Amino acid sequence: LDQPGLVPIDDSNVLIDLMRNLELAVGQKRTAWNYMFCHVVSKDGTGKVSLDEAEATVRIFTHQFLHELARLKVSWVEVKVGMGRVVAYNPTGNRFKVERYTDDEISGEAEHPYPTLNSTQRKQMVAQKASSTYIYDFLDIFMDLVQQNDPLEAPDNQNPPFKATELVLNVEGNLELSHRPTGTNDAGMVAFKIWMRTPEFPGGREIILVGSDLAHQSGSFSPREDIVYSKGVEMARKMKIPFIYISSNSGARIGLNEDVKKKLRVHWVNENDPLKGFKYLYLSPEDWELVKDTVHAVRVEEGGEERYRIMDVYGGYGVECLKGSGLIANATSAAYDETFTLSYITGRAVGIGAYISRLSQRIIQHSDAPIILTGASALNKVLGRQVYSSNAQIGGPKVMHHNGVSHQVVHNDVQGCEAILHWLSFVPAYQNGPLPVLPPVDPIDRQVEWSPGSGPYDPRNLLNGGMINGQFKPGFFDKGTWTETLAEWGKTVVTGRARLGGIPMGVVAVETRTMERVVPADPGFAGSTVQVIQQAGQVWFPDSAFKTANSINDYNREGLPLMIFANWRGFAGGQRDMFDEVLKFGSYIVDALRNYKHPVFVYLPAAGELRGGAWVVIDPTINPQMMRMYTSEDAKGNVLEPEGIVEIKFRKPDLLKAMKRLDPEYAALSGPQQSAREKLLLPIYQQIATAYASLHDTPGVMKHKGVISDIVPWSQSRKFFYQALRTRLAEVELDRKISKANPDLTVDQRSEILQQQMRGAVERMAKEGSSSVSAEVSATLQSLEIEHMQETLKKLGPQKVIASLLQKHSAKELKAVLDSMCTNGN
Repeated sequence: LDQPGLVPIDDSNVLIDLMRNLELAVGQKRTAWNYMFCHVVSKDGTGKVSLDEAEATVRIFTHQFLHELARLKVSWVEVKVGMGRVVAYNPTGNRFKVERYTDDEISGEAEHPYPTLNSTQRKQMVAQKASSTYIYDFLDIFMDLVQQNDPLEAPDNQNPPFKATELVLNVEGNLELSHRPTGTNDAGMVAFKIWMRTPEFPGGREIILVGSDLAHQSGSFSPREDIVYSKGVEMARKMKIPFIYISSNSGARIGLNEDVKKKLRVHWVNENDPLKGFKYLYLSPEDWELVKDTVHAVRVEEGGEERYRIMDVYGGYGVECLKGSGLIANATSAAYDETFTLSYITGRAVGIGAYISRLSQRIIQHSDAPIILTGASALNKVLGRQVYSSNAQIGGPKVMHHNGVSHQVVHNDVQGCEAILHWLSFVPAYQNGPLPVLPPVDPIDRQVEWSPGSGPYDPRNLLNGGMINGQFKPGFFDKGTWTETLAEWGKTVVTGRARLGGIPMGVVAVETRTMERVVPADPGFAGSTVQVIQQAGQVWFPDSAFKTANSINDYNREGLPLMIFANWRGFAGGQRDMFDEVLKFGSYIVDALRNYKHPVFVYLPAAGELRGGAWVVIDPTINPQMMRMYTSEDAKGNVLEPEGIVEIKFRKPDLLKAMKRLDPEYAALSGPQQSAREKLLLPIYQQIATAYASLHDTPGVMKHKGVISDIVPWSQSRKFFYQALRTRLAEVELDRKISKANPDLTVDQRSEILQQQMRGAVERMAKEGSSSVSAEVSATLQSLEIEHMQETLKKLGPQKVIASLLQKHSAKELKAVLDSMCTNGN
């Protein structure tokens, strides 16, 4: 407990007894909203009970058992003590707010009936029934979490760390700031502009938060919801700030014209026998006059009776909702390329709600929130039998987290909001903005003490550190900063984000252990069984190759430098793998790296190896501007492994030649004696051949042939790559400034300018040890006065062209061309 003087309450406390009984009751009947009430008559028989003591106990209880109470959906805890009451209220699941008050004195005691739930409480109950949180209550969760990590030591009411303002559609159909009361929304989609002060951005950052209101038409999408959503996306794209979507919906809205529905009539084939069917639906002339603007009907006569046969019904909800769904799908897809997008699935995401969540590419999923296109009951009707028992069976985390749709899984909405804020901590405040650099929690120059042994190991230990002989040994990145995503998909590759010296990076590492891919049985198909597929370590399979490419694309759009710990033996090339498109997904890795706009480091870690096609798809020539490759002192690299090369290039005839040259006894023998000697020596010469072939795989060979930039010892890699990262970040930023000053300059020309005028400044900057990369870049830019160099930079392009022409042509030839151009008026 974080409050002084408060100690945990023991199991004998009456509140704990109440909670245990509630758990038994909830197990028998599912509830959406639970209320705990305890009337303390006397503590010691004297009749004297302390309200202060009761309040302290309630505070301890609600703090100590917060997660259990949230799981049991307890929103209220009330303790009545004499003439007073202590009430703890928790609408969000984040924390209980404890209040105390005294009853009014009416004949010595007041007994007030409990009021019925108000409008907001009813909406909260609807959301909680779906294992979610009312959309407006998410703001309280975010506010509490931001306040807990506020970098300002003494914030005050005039300078709060969190500010949220609702965005409401005006008459022109645009979003504008509004301060309307909570719960007065007239659409099932609400939007907020949020400012918050975080450790990464003490000056504050902004995001656009849009969420479905599950209590309004089940959070379904009609054209009005689509407009609110698309305008929210548009604002985030325009401001280049993160867009967060809280997804809790039921897909596109469906509905019939209720006015026509109440008035329609039926023309039966046989009025006395309805089972023979009907010919058409119609309206009477009187009813048609009332609804003629919402229906298309044709006037007919039947037996002298005037009727209006219904041809089209315009009211209700249908295809217009599908058109709106296309609008928001387009907006979300475009936003992924232009700013940071993330969706949190809580409650459920259905149909277009599932699609736009996936189109944001980054998904955090609540463990009880399915992501589906069609519900289980609808599928059962189509199949004609009871096949699926729940929506979770179709789109729960066991499906969506294992196939790479959802990146992370959380167990409540508080964890969901924490995951959102944590993800944002790695992302710039706006697109192409400075990285959110934090003071390093580890010494920059410390050694990487965790080192893999000779066998398979958990690559997470390489990144974050692990236990060796009962002692923790730090890994490559800052301790405690590693955050994994897509953990259950493509398990032969590990992806996530971490910090190196406080600088955020995207990370791709390699699993060296054999993993299992489990394909669940589909009850919709008779004979379907669970498939367990073994996947060898250090190999790219179709799913892990796709995971690698997807993750690289995400890092690129997040503006993160990338660290690839390369330790692959190649791609899986069996029939199943080729059928499952391993070739296509492997090529996606090349596409992702070719388009990467930030520094990329490929590093062969301790005891690592890189061979064949695995080398090809991450070679620096794919993106020479951004990529650099390094190796540790004992890593290996080649087309094939030594044993494979020996089978092709050092076969038995070559072994016998070496044996004859190196073994005098063998050379002197002949016939059966030589064959016996050959049989005896052949195994050792096979080992000699393998050892010789392995000498072609060494870091020295790689450096000699110019395929790597340098050899970096594993123990010193942290310090080296921190300095290299800062240098590369500075170089890339400066290159962009020069390109902006003169867009006509080629890559080579910009590189030459950097080398001539920036090299010394960048190297000094990398050695000084400042903690702010963006500040270093800014200072260097100011010292070089890029803006004042614009005229000079603009002239460099023509100068280079003229110099190139003078090398190829004589001055007399050039003068003739220029005279001709002037004569023609060009």
